[in-house]
Amino acid sequence: MIKNIGIVGTGVIATEFVTQVDTSKYTIHSVYNRNERSLRTFRETHNLHNGYTDYNEFLNDDELECVYIATPNQTHYEFAKKAIEKGKHVLCEKVMVLKAEEAKELFELAKKHHVVILEAVTLFYMPMYHEVSRLLKENVLGKISTANITFGSCKEYDENNRFFSLEKGGGALFDIGPYALSAAVYLLGTDIEFVSSEVVMAPTGVDEKSVTVLKTKNNELASVMLSFRGKLPKQILITGDEGFLKIDDFPRATTAEIFYNNGTTQIIEDGNDRDVFTYELDMLNHLASEKGLNHVPDCREVSQRVVELMDAMRQAWGWELS
Repeated sequence: MIKNIGIVGTGVIATEFVTQVDTSKYTIHSVYNRNERSLRTFRETHNLHNGYTDYNEFLNDDELECVYIATPNQTHYEFAKKAIEKGKHVLCEKVMVLKAEEAKELFELAKKHHVVILEAVTLFYMPMYHEVSRLLKENVLGKISTANITFGSCKEYDENNRFFSLEKGGGALFDIGPYALSAAVYLLGTDIEFVSSEVVMAPTGVDEKSVTVLKTKNNELASVMLSFRGKLPKQILITGDEGFLKIDDFPRATTAEIFYNNGTTQIIEDGNDRDVFTYELDMLNHLASEKGLNHVPDCREVSQRVVELMDAMRQAWGWELS
C-alpha cells in the first residue's frame, strides 16, 4: 500500500489536506516549499519532521512514495513530471495542467514509470458520484436529454491576485472550470464534444465568465456556465425522459436527488466531504494495484478529455495555446 505522502506547497489547500486526511491510513512524510519561512511555519504548525527547500532533495527521499501537489496552476506540470521521473506517484490539485498535450505526456510518462498520476477533482472520488454513475448507466432517468452545470463566485477584482493573473494560470476556467467540465464529462461520458463557447474577459486578459455548449454522440446537450464576478449555485441538473437528477454544492457532494415524472423522488446519499483527500488516496492505491473500476469512470480519461475541451474553449475565445 502507498502510504508515505509528501506535500508540495504550504498554502490553504495543503493545510486542508494535512488536517483532513486519515492519518491512521496515510502518513504525511515530508513537505517541500522553496520559501524557508513558510516551510518552517507549516512544519511547526503540523508537527512535520521532514522539510525541504530543494525539490530534488525532497524527491530523493527513498521513503517518499507519493507526491501531493498543492501549488499554483502554472507550476503543476514541472513538479509532476519530475516526481514521475523519480518513480513517485502523484496526486495533483486541479487544474492538473494547462494544455492537453501536457496531460497526455504525463499520463504516458506515468505508465512508463509504473506509477499513477491523478487530478484532485473532488467529485471523481466522492462515493455518491460512483452510485450516481451506476444509476445513469442503468438508465434510471430514461434517455438523457440535457445537462446544465453552473458554478460561479463573486471575487473582488484585484489584478495582483492569482485569480485574475494570466501569468499565474488565473481565470474562471482554470480555477472552477475543472469542476464543472469534469461533472459533464464524468456523468455524460468522454465522447462528449465541444460545440461553442462565449466569454467575457477581465481587464487582465483572463476569462471572467463564460458559457459553453457540449454535445455527446447520443445528442445529449450540456451547458456549462462559469463566473468569477457573479455568484451562481454550484449545481448539476441532468434531465431524461423519465425524470431529472439534481446535485447541489456538487464539488464534494454527498447527496443527490432524482425527481421522477410520476411524482416520486429518490435520494442518493453516501460519503463524507471531509474524507475527500482520503478517498483520493484510496483511489490512487486502487489504480496502482491495477484492480478493475467496474461502473466507475476512469478519472484519468476524464481529466484528459476535460483539458482537451479547455483547449477548444480557449481556441474559440481567440487565445493562443502557448
